[in-house]
Amino acid sequence: MKTFLGFTGIAIGLLGIAYGVPRTDFPVLLGLYTLSFLSYLYLLSAQKKRAFSLVLLVSMAMGLRMLLIGAWPELSDDFYRYLFDGQLLVEGINPYLELPTTVRHSGLLPDNPYWETLLQRMNSPEYFSLYPPLHQFFFWLAALTGENLFLNVLALRVMVLVAEAINLWLIQKLLFRWRMPAYRLSWYAFNPLVILELTGNLHFEGWVLTGLLLAIYAYDMKKPHWAGFSWAASIGMKLTPVLLAPVWIRFWRKQQFWQFTLVAVISVLLLLSPVLISGGGENFYQSFRLYQSKFEFNASVYYLIRALAGYFVDYNPIAYVGPVLQGVAAVSLLTMGLYQRTFTREALVSKMVWMYLVFLLLQTTVHPWYLIPALGISALTANHMFVAWSGLVFLSYHVYATPQYNESMPIVLVEYLVLGIVGLIAVFRYLANRRSLSPSTASTGNSL
Repeated sequence: MKTFLGFTGIAIGLLGIAYGVPRTDFPVLLGLYTLSFLSYLYLLSAQKKRAFSLVLLVSMAMGLRMLLIGAWPELSDDFYRYLFDGQLLVEGINPYLELPTTVRHSGLLPDNPYWETLLQRMNSPEYFSLYPPLHQFFFWLAALTGENLFLNVLALRVMVLVAEAINLWLIQKLLFRWRMPAYRLSWYAFNPLVILELTGNLHFEGWVLTGLLLAIYAYDMKKPHWAGFSWAASIGMKLTPVLLAPVWIRFWRKQQFWQFTLVAVISVLLLLSPVLISGGGENFYQSFRLYQSKFEFNASVYYLIRALAGYFVDYNPIAYVGPVLQGVAAVSLLTMGLYQRTFTREALVSKMVWMYLVFLLLQTTVHPWYLIPALGISALTANHMFVAWSGLVFLSYHVYATPQYNESMPIVLVEYLVLGIVGLIAVFRYLANRRSLSPSTASTGNSL
């Protein structure tokens, strides 16, 4: 009965958000998401007491995702840019060399309602594409279904579902190998944010997670070449996983480290080579810099600095604060990666989760789907930070309640205050766990 109630609560919340409520109606959306998330926690507690069989767990998880197979991505309009870039590739046009606003009047595109819809509804027509080539490959595949938005969206959704099936298998495989509780798979499998943002809103962080999980699996199998390639593939989907570079330094033996690094560097260069060879590197970098110095959304440390700066300057300091925070993030992550006393596979994954947390807290923009790679790998740890954040981050969707997309600082403050409390609890537990480790559990053999 508990399983049925938990599953039903998640399903009702997901169905209501995906099919029944516009994104401007935030109170109703929040109510449905709260129902879904509380049902998710209830289902986790039920499974912890009485574990599901793997077949049942995966069937239920994929069943929840299949409920959204026909839903339109109402909570995000990113997919219009996905399809625009994909259609440009089908037409033989380089998305790194052409701005949507200029190509629109160039005569290179067909003049029909399909293209007009893509151009009018995308959220970044004045920027060159910021999606790496491997990500663009999936856009191109979706565009091959023709100038039909429904088929395009369905193709993207099938690709997302493939990644989800792989991720569930990999997490289960690692949990089994590491003799960890099988119910931890449910932290990812039934999480409503994961289902909404991947299957519902068609974001590709699921494929980023696939690359990271494969890298962790290859590390566990002592295969540095495959680990390097898998990590590089996650970077090829989205540049963010490069933040984990420092963590690998201490966790490989010297020879393995160089094998891993060589394969990773060559693979990243090959995956990014279409940008460089085509001459679009400067435009790609320009869009990346503009993103870091112009966009702000659901930030934490940055908003605090901006508020303090308001006492000294009468303009938005993001152009200066954004790059500075990136520098602080780089130094912090390097320090975290180099400082390591325990060299177990569990310690590797735990450090990755904490590094993702530090990175996101120092960003000027934190969309809900940014949490998903860290949430996925946290299933391999006892760290509940990202599970908690996945329940809080939906508050950021309040911006769609107004046509101007105005953020409410009190709502953002509530999100991060609660997250801060959870974080303090997690830190205390982490430190207590480290103190309880006996010296025999730590090996220095893998340090350089």
